[in-house]
Amino acid sequence: MSNTTPFTLALLPAFHSLNHSHNPLEQWNNDELIRTYLKTCQDPKVEPDRELMRARLQMFRVRMFELEHLRACIRPAISYDFDRELAAIMYKRKLLLWMSFPIRDLPSEILTTIFRYVVWSSSGADQATQHRLRLTWVCKRFREVALADQTLWNSVWFRDSPPWPRSLAFIERAGTAPLDIRINEKERPEDTPEGANPNHPVITVPQINAILDVLLPRIRQIRILVVVLEDMDVVETFMRRFSDAGPPEILERFEMHRTGSPYLWPQNKSTGQGGFWPLSQHPTPKLRWLSLNGLTIDWNRLPPTNLRTIDLRRMSFQACPTSERWTQMLRASQDMYKLSLDAAGPQWTPTRIRDIPAVHLPHLRDLIIGDMSCLFALHILAHIDAPRVMSLSLMQLTGQDYGPLMEMLTGRFPDVRLLHLQGMELNKTDLNVRRVVRWFESMQHLKLFKFSQTKPYILEALLADPREHRSDDELDVQSSSASSSAGEAEDARPIICPELDTLYFHSQGEGDMATLTKGRKDLGVPFKRVYMPNTNITHIGQEEVNTIRENVGQFLLINHMVVTEEEDRIHEEMANSLGLAVRWRRYKR
Repeated sequence: MSNTTPFTLALLPAFHSLNHSHNPLEQWNNDELIRTYLKTCQDPKVEPDRELMRARLQMFRVRMFELEHLRACIRPAISYDFDRELAAIMYKRKLLLWMSFPIRDLPSEILTTIFRYVVWSSSGADQATQHRLRLTWVCKRFREVALADQTLWNSVWFRDSPPWPRSLAFIERAGTAPLDIRINEKERPEDTPEGANPNHPVITVPQINAILDVLLPRIRQIRILVVVLEDMDVVETFMRRFSDAGPPEILERFEMHRTGSPYLWPQNKSTGQGGFWPLSQHPTPKLRWLSLNGLTIDWNRLPPTNLRTIDLRRMSFQACPTSERWTQMLRASQDMYKLSLDAAGPQWTPTRIRDIPAVHLPHLRDLIIGDMSCLFALHILAHIDAPRVMSLSLMQLTGQDYGPLMEMLTGRFPDVRLLHLQGMELNKTDLNVRRVVRWFESMQHLKLFKFSQTKPYILEALLADPREHRSDDELDVQSSSASSSAGEAEDARPIICPELDTLYFHSQGEGDMATLTKGRKDLGVPFKRVYMPNTNITHIGQEEVNTIRENVGQFLLINHMVVTEEEDRIHEEMANSLGLAVRWRRYKR
């Protein structure tokens, strides 16, 4: 194959994107080459000459046999000329087989399965939409098969412009299949002209009513419902009509996010126990995921169900469930896997924290607490007994001293693998330093530490000698244990979080990371990897970058949307600990 042919020129970008190998067979045996070449090809205007294709395939087979025979004759010597020609012939044959495959002759059942793989393997909503539409554009047979399969159309994201003709057509094509619906007015419409305002217009009350006129008659088919709206009147209209509609018999996931002002759901729109409307007037037996952001429901009329994910954000005191109702919800949710509370949680009770009955949640693995007072955080923790939490996030806990929270957290979650701190406020006192050291010491299995805007004396706890922060009784026990070991040398200094080998940081003070990374290396436990988002590169000096590189295995800049390999593995370990067949995607949702 000549290096000057249009075919080769079309493949040059793909070659540059590959990891160059010394083996031509490995270079050419790459799917990216086929994709790149096909992108340069125009759609065929006439039916291909199948006799000619078969003749060329026979020619390729003969030439491949000859080259394989020649390569065998010169062994153990190696000829890259033979390898290059053989690789090119094999690639041409693969491409010709692909182009001549009689796909339209396949039974409809096989075509349907292939179409499902095409759509379900899409990377993102835009590509999935394009794949579905293009399947109907190829030929009459493809269109008939695609339209006959309801499951190709049952995932609908309202990303076209009002009146959403494409989304409503997808719902119609879905027929009686379960529906996965997403309405997000903050997304830029796919049909927005270039150069136009990138912001999606705010959905109005008449527009949301038009959507609901189509959705609610199919409420028994809705399996997933994710809605993001700004205007409070629109949110209330949606909640009122959804509540009064028929029974959502297969609803598994319900998310409603209000993005507009005010920040908290107003008190005057809440009764003493929550909002005016229940999630539904009917039972929701399959509901497993409940997420409410900036709004509330009537918690007393929420049917008891075994929730696996609860995500509550931005609720006024009156909009939250009472402590008693919250306890009932947790007791009904023994399979709880994730609990996220951001400026929300059970209402405060005059009962002392130590007297609040804690609900045992053996399956809780992911806990997020954020944007609340120290006392309210203690109140929330008092309601749960979850010793197997493996991912702990403390977000935006500022404005006061959270030392008592450190005290309560110590020893509470010994299986934590992933810790995320953002904006933790802590007065620098001897008592608080001791609390932080003891807290970190209680998380012996911590592997990944993500943090931002964290005080340097909190980070320095990872460099402390824990023996200096133990009580006299603990020191006596330790001394007695050491003296009872015959012939044992003087105790080696214990390391706090000995399994911690990965950091992810941003928005830290000057010198914080240099001190931490050098200190851990001096202790003999250097970090294997340190990540920083590429958007933070202008906020860190070159001297500190050099210090970090000198003291860690790898210092990596990554896109802030990418999930690190270490975090991906931890989430997989969390799922596997419960026998769940879950593989986390490498990109944040």
